[in-house]
Amino acid sequence: MMRAEKLVVLLKDEGIRWKETVAILEDEINKLIGDVFLSCACISYFGGFTGTYRQELTSKWTYECIERGIPAGEEFSLVKVMGDPVQISEWNMNALPSDSVSLENGILSTKAERYGLCIDPQEQANKWIKNMFKGSDLNLTTFVSKTFLRSVTNCVYNGKPLLIEDV
Repeated sequence: MMRAEKLVVLLKDEGIRWKETVAILEDEINKLIGDVFLSCACISYFGGFTGTYRQELTSKWTYECIERGIPAGEEFSLVKVMGDPVQISEWNMNALPSDSVSLENGILSTKAERYGLCIDPQEQANKWIKNMFKGSDLNLTTFVSKTFLRSVTNCVYNGKPLLIEDV
């Protein structure tokens, strides 16, 4: 009987926690509309902008969403909305820096429908891409390579990854 009473008390506390969690999830689901809208805008427009300018853009966009009655989170983060913690951890193990701009760039590289151009003076993106596709038969080429056209054709035909360096 004592164990049953203890279990009832513990479950009562758990029920309170579940109700709080449900309320938080309902709020997040409501804000999902604006957060996905902002994520689409980020993926479409962030491109080569600096981290500071990206933060200014998302702040303005979030403010406009709230002003126009579009439900969105007050502190928008592309990494929180579109990032997968397991995938981000894998990126970090493959030499992608863990700062927010690098993680956003990783999301832009993997989620965008267009091919990315990495302006990469420190060669961080080059190293990350090579590590990510190490076992996938990544082909490397440059525009001045004698086999450039053959490499592109072969990769497109066979569905293999291609990295064009020194653009």
